[in-house]
Amino acid sequence: MKIFQHLKRYKLSELLAYSFYIFRCKASLAFSSAVFALKCKLLNIQYGACPKVWGKVYFHKFPGSEIKIGKNVRIVSDPYRYAFNIFPQSKIRTFTPTAKVIIGDNVGFNGINILARSQTVSIGHNTMIGGNCQIMDTDGHPLWPPQSRWVYPGTEFDAPVSIGNHVFIGLNVIILKGVTIGDNAIVAAGSVVASNVPANSLVAGVPAKVIKSYEVVN
Repeated sequence: MKIFQHLKRYKLSELLAYSFYIFRCKASLAFSSAVFALKCKLLNIQYGACPKVWGKVYFHKFPGSEIKIGKNVRIVSDPYRYAFNIFPQSKIRTFTPTAKVIIGDNVGFNGINILARSQTVSIGHNTMIGGNCQIMDTDGHPLWPPQSRWVYPGTEFDAPVSIGNHVFIGLNVIILKGVTIGDNAIVAAGSVVASNVPANSLVAGVPAKVIKSYEVVN
């Protein structure tokens, strides 16, 4: 009965196209989640129950380093599945034995890049991260003097990154080394976070600054 009702309201070509979209998304979820689980097992990456993955997730794990992902993670790396345009993969990478990437429970992110060279990059529970975000514990190259930029700096210049619980990070955000983002914070799309973000606040801009503070309601 519902099929005939839909046929009266919509064109058959539209219904077929939408049905194909739903089928493709479900197929991507099943295949990508299975590949994600296999990669985690092969690379000794801890992951929790019920991961949901669409698209590719690249892991580059240095021997002895740690990557830990909580339960109910939701990763969208498939532009077909995501509402906005994103890079076609997520990447999580550790560079040295001391590096750690710790991701909590019920975290969702899209086309993200997380780089831990020697420190810990941690993401708290129930945090949402928009597409194309970059999170790193290193500058990658010395900033000054210019002639030193071709020399890879020592790990003593790295600094950990901590993102709290219930944080919402918009599209195309860059989070630099040494940053702590407090619980419940909101980071507006396109921001560059170079300093600590207070809990219960909205930050925006380049560099990101506090725009608004929120009162926690119990």
